[in-house]
Amino acid sequence: MSKHQNKPSQEFTFHDIGNIFKQYKWSIIIITIIVSLLSYVYVYFKTPIYVSYSIIKVKATEKTNTGDVINNTIATTKSKDVLEEISLLKTFKINKQPLEKIGFKVRYFIEKEYKKIEIYEEELPFEINKVQILNEKIIGKMLTVLPMGNHYEIKYEPSYKEKIKQKIFQIPPFSFKEIKNLNYEEMIRHPYFRLKINKRYKFEEPIYIVLQGEKRDIFERSIRKSLNITQLQKDTSLIKISFEDTIPKRANLYVDALTKSFIDYSIKSKNTQNSKTLNFITEELENIKTELKESEQKLESHQISTNIVQPSVQASLYIRNLSDIDIEISENKLKTKLVLNLIDFVRNNYNLDAIAPSISKLEDQNTLTLITKLQDEQSLEEELTQEYTDEYPKLKIVRKQIDTLRNKIIYNLKSLRTNINYENENLAKRKQTYEKNMKTLPSKERELVNIKRNYEVKSKMYGYLLKKQAENKIIQLATFSDYQIIDDAYNTNIPVKPKKSLILATSILIGLLLGTILALIRYSRNAYIQNKNDLQNITELPFYGSIPYYKQKKYQVSVHNKVKSPFSEAFRTLRTNLQFMSQTDKGTVMLITSTIPGEGKSTTVANLATILEMTRYKTIIINFDLRKPTLHNFFDIGNEKGVSDFLGGYASLDEIISSTEFANLDIIPSGPIPTNPAELILSKNLQILFEELKERYEYIIIDTAPIGIISDTKILMQHSDLNLIIIREDYAKKEFIFTLEEMIAKHNFKNIGLILNASKAIGGEYGYGYSYEYK
Repeated sequence: MSKHQNKPSQEFTFHDIGNIFKQYKWSIIIITIIVSLLSYVYVYFKTPIYVSYSIIKVKATEKTNTGDVINNTIATTKSKDVLEEISLLKTFKINKQPLEKIGFKVRYFIEKEYKKIEIYEEELPFEINKVQILNEKIIGKMLTVLPMGNHYEIKYEPSYKEKIKQKIFQIPPFSFKEIKNLNYEEMIRHPYFRLKINKRYKFEEPIYIVLQGEKRDIFERSIRKSLNITQLQKDTSLIKISFEDTIPKRANLYVDALTKSFIDYSIKSKNTQNSKTLNFITEELENIKTELKESEQKLESHQISTNIVQPSVQASLYIRNLSDIDIEISENKLKTKLVLNLIDFVRNNYNLDAIAPSISKLEDQNTLTLITKLQDEQSLEEELTQEYTDEYPKLKIVRKQIDTLRNKIIYNLKSLRTNINYENENLAKRKQTYEKNMKTLPSKERELVNIKRNYEVKSKMYGYLLKKQAENKIIQLATFSDYQIIDDAYNTNIPVKPKKSLILATSILIGLLLGTILALIRYSRNAYIQNKNDLQNITELPFYGSIPYYKQKKYQVSVHNKVKSPFSEAFRTLRTNLQFMSQTDKGTVMLITSTIPGEGKSTTVANLATILEMTRYKTIIINFDLRKPTLHNFFDIGNEKGVSDFLGGYASLDEIISSTEFANLDIIPSGPIPTNPAELILSKNLQILFEELKERYEYIIIDTAPIGIISDTKILMQHSDLNLIIIREDYAKKEFIFTLEEMIAKHNFKNIGLILNASKAIGGEYGYGYSYEYK
């Protein structure tokens, strides 16, 4: 079973496609040229974008162990997380310094060859500085600076793009009060801004300026979109810094400035820890220097007052032992402070590589082992983070293990602090023992021992701290960044956007595609018969009339209800044309068919028969559409008996003829749908049927199945005096006419005529739904 829709689909062959290109080649070429020209205009006015890039390497660095408790706390990390550095490069903190150095606050333009071109540095006829934005509405607006001799004026004219936006989106227009007779080198005060223009050289053409706002505004609106930081290749420590700008020189300058800012930040961050140590040492030096000076004065005064210059052997032994104990206690105090700093470092820092040398000096092997395990777990965490989400079970376990190890390290450091305090307690007890034994010495000598011991302790500590201060200053001066510049900022001075060649090539392809699509649509439209001229141009078959497009209810005979309509008038014209063809004494047999279903043949049959009846012609309709009969519905009669019964020998002619509401119009329905309609039409009763009807009626109108689908129609056409083919406008294909002519020539059909149905050229509306399904 096949089902035909309102418009049959058109199948194209390669031959058809070739014909389409040949027929519509000029329209395709013109459309391609138009699209290409539009693309060229777009490319011409689109501001070219240049890209500058540099490459830096994240170095794996490790601080050399100096063997010193203080300096070893400044040890740097062994490795860097590239992804973390990429994120850091994208922050405003790192970009702030380049923004201050490179001129982004104001952008300058000139008009050249109908487009705005940005100018920079030496091209600028004046420079704007001391810019202060008072109203953010001015940001991004293009202002015009017009030279007026020794003065200038500033005004604002919205662009066509802004005007269109305002009209479409009902945006209130931007109001700007024009300022005139301004002097160079003087501060301008406007409700939207304050600035000063310093003239460099004389200029006559207007200069267009755009205020970009403050550094944060510029970064968020422009820099962030143009800056691209990527890892050059996976599993490498190379970072590529790319920046897009309309000025290639400025792009280079910004990338270089950003790279320098990043390296300076790295050095400053490393020196921050060293600066803390230097401050600590300097503070201690100042305290000890004061104490040493006081101790020196006491020793000198005591020696003068007691006339004792050198202590005895026993007293010297006490001085040496007590000095050693005091120095050891002082060193332990330093160790205690360092341990406290290490505990704070562990709590506030993710990477603990830097404290390993200090802990090694403190001879805490257990903590060193824990730090090694922690580093392994952190490396595993980084690997898992790149592949899985935070909900991954193994990642949760690893992070829990990291927290456990960190807590153990803090516990060990606290234990170390406890041990140092315990050691200091023991040293204090030894010190008390020596001081008790010193009481056996003469009082003056005992006092000399205390003064000299205090002096020697302060002197040794002062010398020790001076040495460490010098070492740390050298370290600070010799601090290197963890990053190395591999490639300085570079660009090819060739725009990366827009890609002119690609856009133009693509536009040509789009133009060809669009032209081809339109050609196919036109061809598809032209493949259907669109009017009477189309029909008469492609065939010499007789044309009997046009029936206008008329919208009516299904199964309705409109010529009777609306006798003065253009639709009814068209049937009267058709009736007149057909009357000239019927000159026989007996009844005229007219067969009405169509090329395909849905062209309105049954509606035409019902209305044509009715219009003949209205002139008192004795007329009968026979429904030979045995597979899908609908004609009886137009006259509200049953289809229980009909032509199929007569042809099969089951009923007489009088039994199958039904009267209609019209006196001179009868109908023979199709009757029950037979199983073998083709064989039934070949019955000898068919000839008898027509002979008897010709004796009784003046017009016998046959409604048949479409000629292009069922062979029954070809048989019936041999018995008719006039064969009318219904062609529906914008529905029937032209190729159907060619097929019809081939069929006529093959079967030698005579008296073929055409009727154009649903024609919009005549006027009115005419339409009805009708579809066929044939087995």
